[in-house]
Amino acid sequence: MDAKDWVPDLLDELREQMGNLSAALQLLTPAIREQENRKYDQYLAIATQSLYRMLRLMRSADFADQMERGEEPMFRPAPVDLGHLCDELSKEVESIYSQLGGTFHYEWEGKSPILMADPHLLRRMLLLLLDSALRAAGPHGRAALRLTYDGGRATLTVWDSGLLEEQGEDPMARRTGDLGLGLKIAREIVRLHGGSLVVERRREPGGRVVVSLPVKPVKLGELHAPTMGYDPNGGFSPVLLELSDLLPLTFFLPQNEE
Repeated sequence: MDAKDWVPDLLDELREQMGNLSAALQLLTPAIREQENRKYDQYLAIATQSLYRMLRLMRSADFADQMERGEEPMFRPAPVDLGHLCDELSKEVESIYSQLGGTFHYEWEGKSPILMADPHLLRRMLLLLLDSALRAAGPHGRAALRLTYDGGRATLTVWDSGLLEEQGEDPMARRTGDLGLGLKIAREIVRLHGGSLVVERRREPGGRVVVSLPVKPVKLGELHAPTMGYDPNGGFSPVLLELSDLLPLTFFLPQNEE
């Protein structure tokens, strides 16, 4: 049997066991905290962070397996206000990164394109690129997201200061996560939206990734209410999920997860 023939079965089994671990952790956490003994909080945080990291790896492996088989990932397009999506996501990332001592900001000209896109996939693509940028910048570095719109295309630029590269650390070791699949997954998501992703090579420390997305007029018949009950993240915070390898244990303490 070819190795890739049993990958879907393995992923299904992992998904089931991850569900069991998640349910057990949700039941155990309040039971342990009722004892008002905070010495166990660190162990709950370790379990929670490990769960997030395993979920992230499993999602990446699942996506990569679909790409390997030539299967299209689930794609649910709907009218998306790209400016506001980036603004909401950036506020969460800025709040988290500032606690690590870094600086993150979102640059937006105020013109927000409305495009037919899958908001969950777009958010994941941006988080994958931001995770790479924050890794390279380090805990006290700088990173940013910029959105520009010329009427026909929306351009998203993610850049970082590359602080750790200035200190002589291997930039590729810092920029890769998800078994090195992050950039491949981001590129595939951009392709699904008819766009392009370019990693710019620069002489100075730091990196920059530019995503270009076509913006076509949204037809009246395409405007509809969002699909209810669909959450590809299973109720987990997408920001904590995609940045789980980057964040310290303190972000997963029980009081932060409530």
